[in-house]
Amino acid sequence: MQSVITVEVAGPNGVFTGEFPKTAKVSEVIAAAVAELGLECGDEFELVYKGEVLEPKTRPLVSFGIEGEVRLELVAVGSGVSEDGHG
Repeated sequence: MQSVITVEVAGPNGVFTGEFPKTAKVSEVIAAAVAELGLECGDEFELVYKGEVLEPKTRPLVSFGIEGEVRLELVAVGSGVSEDGHG
């Protein structure tokens, strides 16, 4: 079993790809993606995997059953986008 997870994070400004230990916290992946994509650090973001928000952010990736290579979505929270996704 691999100890590293390759994540491809699709965000509003592009795609971030990085490798993280499987024990990396969701918050660590968010921080790396936000920095790499040049997003506003003051905004709050969530990671979405297969339509599910990865909460709480203090949990490690592996605890969500994430392993190998995965694609995640980085979603801004409370930035004027309504529940149906149309601002």
